Amino acid sequence: MRAGLIGALLIAIAAIIGAYLGNNIIAAAPTEDAARVADGERAQDAAPADSARDYLTPAELDTATRGGLLPAGTKSLLKTDSKMRHGEYKWHDDGVPPGKLTIWVDLRTQLISVFRGGHEIGTSVIVYGAETMQSPVGRFPILSKHRDYHSRAYDAPMPYSLFITNTGVALHGSPMSSRRATHGCVGLPVEFARLVFDVAKTGDEVRIVRSETKTIAAKSQSAGS
Repeated sequence: MRAGLIGALLIAIAAIIGAYLGNNIIAAAPTEDAARVADGERAQDAAPADSARDYLTPAELDTATRGGLLPAGTKSLLKTDSKMRHGEYKWHDDGVPPGKLTIWVDLRTQLISVFRGGHEIGTSVIVYGAETMQSPVGRFPILSKHRDYHSRAYDAPMPYSLFITNTGVALHGSPMSSRRATHGCVGLPVEFARLVFDVAKTGDEVRIVRSETKTIAAKSQSAGS
């Protein structure tokens, strides 16, 4: 499912560089001082260094935001050494200071990322709405939280629900499978949903997007069968 957004960004950046070379636009090799500046930009405003995350350069962030992969202001991503499958997740917020919480859902890559102060603290594969009942795209504040919600319309448990619309769309714990779909909600592994529920509060922003395939040429590595 997810082999790491950093890898996808590097592929996209390499493609951009290749396009420039094809047009005979060749940049000078970076000097040692320039390399040190780049390293400083990568680490700027970062949480205490640890082996669990990658820090973005300005170029990587620019590529990601233009393609709809990441929100503006992203500083670091959790490392993922292999593809995540449905039901798997990562959560690591040690050393990440307090800050604005943003929840980013990409329907194309089937991934959710939870950011605090620009640092990704959690990520997971999701299930989402079927074609006949698609999940909405846009910016949504969390309207209400319900730890033990049960859907009357579908007679189904929706643990750790974070409602984002007045029509019943929520992020919530759900059975996970590549063959599953929801009635418009964003389904999360139950334990991951609990972690998100515990850190999120009403008013926090949920952004649901569909990233651009041309920006992430190898996106089969992040969501597939």
